[in-house]
Amino acid sequence: MTILIILLLVSAQVIGTVQSTWTKSNARVSQFREARIAFDIITRNLSQATLNSYVDYDNSYLSDSVNTVSNTAPQNYLRKSDLRFVCGPAEGILQQGASAANSPGHAVFFQAPLGVAHDPSYVGLDRLLCGRGYFVQYTSDEFFRPEILPPGIPRFRYRLMEFSPPAEKNLIYPAAAAAPTGANTSIAWYEQAGVEMDTNATTINQNLTRPIADNIVALIVAPQVEVPGAGAGNQFQSVFNYDSAVDTEASPTKQGNQHRLPSLVKVILIAIDEGSADRLSQNSSPESPPFDTLISQALEGQDAAQNLNDTMTKVANIMADRRVNYRIFSATVSMRGAKWGS
Repeated sequence: MTILIILLLVSAQVIGTVQSTWTKSNARVSQFREARIAFDIITRNLSQATLNSYVDYDNSYLSDSVNTVSNTAPQNYLRKSDLRFVCGPAEGILQQGASAANSPGHAVFFQAPLGVAHDPSYVGLDRLLCGRGYFVQYTSDEFFRPEILPPGIPRFRYRLMEFSPPAEKNLIYPAAAAAPTGANTSIAWYEQAGVEMDTNATTINQNLTRPIADNIVALIVAPQVEVPGAGAGNQFQSVFNYDSAVDTEASPTKQGNQHRLPSLVKVILIAIDEGSADRLSQNSSPESPPFDTLISQALEGQDAAQNLNDTMTKVANIMADRRVNYRIFSATVSMRGAKWGS
């Protein structure tokens, strides 16, 4: 009987330990399931980005003004595009009051043939061109809290937001008269990114910006660009600022990366679990971002992009200092529409 009791006690202890380990592991997987799904959405849509570049004269006899012509004869062929791919610090790209504290990390905006439309008459046109954008915002849930739930205290969290206008609202060619005074018409198609959600949205008139995952504290987008003069080795370096509309070369016949997608884009997503998020919100005012500007500061500067591993170590140290349970998702996305190699 003594031996049997000892065996039962040992078995009960082993079973309890296994059950506790399984419960913790299952909770950890469940906590980051939403972040994993969001990461897959970003990488899948980003890989379909397009610029639809073409070659045209550097000067056209037809000017931008109606019924007028130019007297300047064309001298060269240039790469051109009506679309745009832009990424960089969210506080500098978002047009709706973003800051280093409430929008940590980067934002990315692009066009892709995703075929998303809110108008039922466009059903079946699965290659329509749509604008897309991703960034992190520290917001409350009052704008998308279901009405059937009882009113409560708004829950503030870092959230990964998706800017997803349907094809019928894709403003690739905005009229200058429709843009606000002093506005840059080249960003008109994504200037509504980050606007607060409308609780009266309908099926046809949905919000253009929506959350796709909670507890995402940073999104990092690092295009890999070819190093000038690297020769046949095809060497690449990471950059944090990329705008396909900008001419990166002084020579008129060498455009650098203008109207060209990067061949590779490294995407990094940093997520924390709900337990850590809840504890952080209790340690400070709920309306104040718990990490303040620490994450944005770690991503500042050209050196931060080129030394990406050191930069991620700094971000990891920030997470460790706050004693949060976090996970880093990372992948290098191959851009299908990239061409015009140097």
